[in-house]
Amino acid sequence: MKNSKCDRKIKAILFDLDGVLINSFNFWFHLFNDTLEHFGHKRISIKVFRQQWGKSTEEDIKNFMPERTVREIKSYFYSWMHKFTNYLKINPDAKMVLHRLSNNYKLGCVSNSHTKIMRWQIESSGLKKYFRVILSADKVKRPKPAPDMLLKACGKLKALSCETIFVGDTTTDLIAGKNAGCIVIGYKIKSILQINHLKEFLNAIKNLKQRRKNES
Repeated sequence: MKNSKCDRKIKAILFDLDGVLINSFNFWFHLFNDTLEHFGHKRISIKVFRQQWGKSTEEDIKNFMPERTVREIKSYFYSWMHKFTNYLKINPDAKMVLHRLSNNYKLGCVSNSHTKIMRWQIESSGLKKYFRVILSADKVKRPKPAPDMLLKACGKLKALSCETIFVGDTTTDLIAGKNAGCIVIGYKIKSILQINHLKEFLNAIKNLKQRRKNES
């Protein structure tokens, strides 16, 4: 349903972290398998892990370590995440794109990761200064694909969801963005609005602004 309070201006942009701004797939693949082995479970293949990519830790535990608690798993993640630092790779376009956007838009980062890991990734990659809001799954009742995180971020940025773009790379992200009422752009994933390289976002937002202007 169209929000009657929504003007056509884009005021805020939210980014998913893992897979969009930072290539952390291999980081999480190795950390998760290390965690499985520590708690007496077999390692999983890249194919199986990819099917879980982007889902919450709660769902991962339910599927692979149902006898463990979120607190136990988070504690292990925090203790051993630095072991896999070499697997973290910042998107080469991230700093340029965020710098350009930060002059005209309110930026936020939302992730199904955990606060400590998320902030460590953002700070170590030099991205923290670009964001007015950083939210993880720890800060909301329901993680993505529920809209809670995105709606909370919009509130903190003082922007309606219909005035906010969300960029994500998983089905979980796309559903969360739709549920929140944001303008959703898929990154390397099939979507109505889609980009395959982060630098393409700069042209995408220009085109989107012009389209919304013409529709107003």
